[in-house]
Amino acid sequence: PGRVPLALGGQRGDRAARSRLIRPSQAGIAAILALAAALVFLLVTQVTTRQELRQSQSANHAIAAVLAAPDARIETMPATVGGSVTAVLSVRQHEAVVTAVGLPTPAGSRIYQLWVMSPAGARSAGQLPASHAGSTSLVLAVEVEPGDRLGVTVEPAGGTAQPTTTPVVVMPVPVVE
Repeated sequence: PGRVPLALGGQRGDRAARSRLIRPSQAGIAAILALAAALVFLLVTQVTTRQELRQSQSANHAIAAVLAAPDARIETMPATVGGSVTAVLSVRQHEAVVTAVGLPTPAGSRIYQLWVMSPAGARSAGQLPASHAGSTSLVLAVEVEPGDRLGVTVEPAGGTAQPTTTPVVVMPVPVVE
């Protein structure tokens, strides 16, 4: 009395019971897949963050080495657009640390790009951020040789392979005496 007889295989009740059993299994699988995806995302993010941290630490170490070099020499030049560019040059290390003060933000989606210019041509040393109140960004230029020049141009966002505008600053790299 009060009990419902169990339906035997092939009956409607049997299919409904299997359906109820399958749904939780599919939900469980979906939850496990979502958890696995989240773990993979976190792992990739962590690895990427560690790589970026190592690169940043390496760059900071290289910048500190140039700033502390016994032959470090400070050069400052005004930019034609306003503001100035300062470089700490170590001819022995063949590197320069470059920063800008008072450069206006370029119009549109343009950026300042730093170049090492030699008789063989210009080579990008990276993007030089516009000056913002209270902020200073340093760019490390490598493979800088005596007689080269450091130049800054205004380029499209993302930079270019070669300068496309007249430099707003051209700073000679001193020849070692």
